[in-house]
Amino acid sequence: MNAVAATLSRWGRILATGWSFLFFMIWGFSLGIALYPVLRIRFGRTRRAREAFMGHMRWTWKLFVRMMESIRAFDRIEIKGLDRFAQDRACLLVANHVTLVDIVAFGTAVRNFNCVVRTGLWNHRWFGLVVRACDFVPNVGSEAFIDRCREGFAQNRPLIIFPQGERTPPHLPLSFARGAAQIAARTGVPIVPVLITCDPPALMKGQPWYAVPSRAPRLVLDFQEPLTIPEAIAAEPSMPLKVRALNAFLEEYFRSQLRA
Repeated sequence: MNAVAATLSRWGRILATGWSFLFFMIWGFSLGIALYPVLRIRFGRTRRAREAFMGHMRWTWKLFVRMMESIRAFDRIEIKGLDRFAQDRACLLVANHVTLVDIVAFGTAVRNFNCVVRTGLWNHRWFGLVVRACDFVPNVGSEAFIDRCREGFAQNRPLIIFPQGERTPPHLPLSFARGAAQIAARTGVPIVPVLITCDPPALMKGQPWYAVPSRAPRLVLDFQEPLTIPEAIAAEPSMPLKVRALNAFLEEYFRSQLRA
């Protein structure tokens, strides 16, 4: 009987996960082609239009998270340490990247956020409409990239970045590209680490959506205190050396915290 119940539970979570994907794709497409054009007509290409769009998106993402919990696609999606984080201020939210829904969980917790996105997502036929409406930052790897980040900070938008660049299973070595270190070194904004764990692992890179774990996973985003950068790194006059040292510092911080 227990084996039958476990099988039924697994199939139920496969259906729940599939429905979650379908819902998210349809709703994301609807936001891009229906809501934002209406807001553009009303407010023009303005900050007010973007904030109105993101306010609606955040509300729908909260609804999406509750739905995933209620249908057992996830046991729980939990936000911890949010009291350590001051909303609506210029800072860099640096996080490891574990699942497909990491950014959705972020969006339920952080108001008016900004995010570094891959150029493939920026140009995506469906979701590109949404990320452009949110005025996110495409990762183009140039001085224009840093300028876009500064523009967001000037509007007190916290910037989310996943320095791994893509989802990385927890058993693989953690390795950061230097984008987060470049932004922090060149803008001087505070760095707030966010540790993401998923137990058991689910929706990882290379894992089909239907390969659900043996039980409903629990996803946790744990906001930490802003980092104190070592004086030797902060005082480094050479920008390339400063970026390299800061990136190594961030990598080691995440490795040590995620091992704990």
